[in-house]
Amino acid sequence: MNSRSSQLNLFATQEDLQSAGAVQCTVVNEAADTAPQESPKALGAYYTGSQVAEFLVWWAVRHASDTVLDPAFGGGVFLRAACKRLREIGGNPSTQVFGVELDAAVHRRIGEKLHEDGVAPANLLASDFFATGPERLKPVDAIVGNPPFIRYQRFSGEMRRRALARAAEQGLKLSELSSSWLPFLVHSVRLLRPSGRLAMVIPFEIGHAAYAVTVLRHLDRTFESVTFLTFRKKLFPDLSQDTLLLLAEGKESGSAGQFYIRDLTHAGALADIEATNHRPISGVRRLDRERVASGQQRLIEYLLPWKARELYAEMRNTDDTAALGHFADVGIGYVTGANDFFHLDPGVAAGLDIPGEFLRACVRRGRALAGLRFTDADWNSALGRGDAGCLLHLPGAGRLPPAVARYVADGESRGVHTTFKCRTRSPWYRVPHVYMPDAFLTYMSGDLPRLVANGARVVAPNTLHVLRLHRSSGLTSNMLSALWQTSLTRLSVEIEGHALGGGMLKLEPTEAERVLVPIIARKDTLEALAVELDQIARSGGDEACEEYADRQLLRRGIGLSAADVRLLRESAVLLRQRRMSRSILDERY
Repeated sequence: MNSRSSQLNLFATQEDLQSAGAVQCTVVNEAADTAPQESPKALGAYYTGSQVAEFLVWWAVRHASDTVLDPAFGGGVFLRAACKRLREIGGNPSTQVFGVELDAAVHRRIGEKLHEDGVAPANLLASDFFATGPERLKPVDAIVGNPPFIRYQRFSGEMRRRALARAAEQGLKLSELSSSWLPFLVHSVRLLRPSGRLAMVIPFEIGHAAYAVTVLRHLDRTFESVTFLTFRKKLFPDLSQDTLLLLAEGKESGSAGQFYIRDLTHAGALADIEATNHRPISGVRRLDRERVASGQQRLIEYLLPWKARELYAEMRNTDDTAALGHFADVGIGYVTGANDFFHLDPGVAAGLDIPGEFLRACVRRGRALAGLRFTDADWNSALGRGDAGCLLHLPGAGRLPPAVARYVADGESRGVHTTFKCRTRSPWYRVPHVYMPDAFLTYMSGDLPRLVANGARVVAPNTLHVLRLHRSSGLTSNMLSALWQTSLTRLSVEIEGHALGGGMLKLEPTEAERVLVPIIARKDTLEALAVELDQIARSGGDEACEEYADRQLLRRGIGLSAADVRLLRESAVLLRQRRMSRSILDERY
């Protein structure tokens, strides 16, 4: 990491940045010579209100003798709250408050402010936290703050090696896909004394990312109690990454661990909890610790009413349902590396005299998908809107026809061959992994993901997921698209997917393969049902399609009661509305 870069303290307060002279904490690649001139939002520099910091400090710092550490103190909001808290309960900030900060300029400027609050300068280390172990910092009673959030693509070099080594020292082998907050959280746990407490803002992905399971298990083994506080209104509305508060206590107590969750309306509700001065926090739900810690159950399920959770668990374990992955493999479409070059309008291709044998009809965007089956007519309509076209699909060997050679040469003159994906393949102009899928699945959805049969026999880029059926399943793509339309599947996509900023739902391929669909014994009826549902979806909309699919597949097909179907539908709506409403900022808080 560059010496001018910071261990990104993801959530500094606006007040902190102003008082610090608007110091910007940046993340850069290790090989960069200078920090990129990016906006704080692009770099993840989002602001934590003092309300959240003061709550976490209140929860973690309980005794006048407690020592407290913020391992990436950035703007200093957590350490100022710790000073205030210790003075209130009779402690001494000058000997009990500690911090670490990588960025030397931030360390110097904020350190001066913290000295005015009573923090001894010697207690604030200018260091990479991963280079700071028990040999430099004595274990403390409480650790508070927010880990730096650097995506694995940028979390590289020596810092990454040190981070993963620190995790390995505790017997944890973290995935290469891990973002920086995971090893940061693990190393923080190491610096806690026995019976110590950890209170942090962390990404919600701890509850759904496969690579976070190792850390969940570590928390389960290490702490007597782990509580997750979630929020119906996002703590950071402009941040695409959702967040929660992690409260872990009783390190190495020897007692069997317990996991809890409480869903709050907004950050303002933290003041109400603090006002009760009651720990443990009331109103929590106990989680199935083993299932959550092993990644078999996601945190979001516990935001559903008890009856809905029980019904969904029953549906997941019955022979009447199966995961999508039982019927099909889900993957990403092809990657061109230069879409504007490789995607051509058929008229343009004809004008360039490019032979048809080097063109593959493609659908480029999810908004082109309508109904349950993407047809030739749909492709023609999408073509007029720029959502479909032709892929230039060239052989990897042999002479190119003159017209194609001229087009390739023109691309080289414009530097197309120097783009990352193009320069890493040979020849650069051959797009790999192009195949005709059985169906398409939208993976970024505002309302609901669409699974649509590939009736037009076209290909698709990585703006869509592509499905290849297991022939042993006995299903056609039309049948599978019909099974996708029920309230059961609507609920399952909300549970298995994960929310992004603006209320968008994202389904990774592995997440999509876990989505539940009903199993219908009489497959001969499914083909006809798919035709009916396609017509209903196109004329009456998604809600009408869902209602008809529920009646035919859930009630008549697998025998669910009207009340159970209604509960599944209402639960899907509950999670969808929660996800979409979280993009709205309530200015009162």
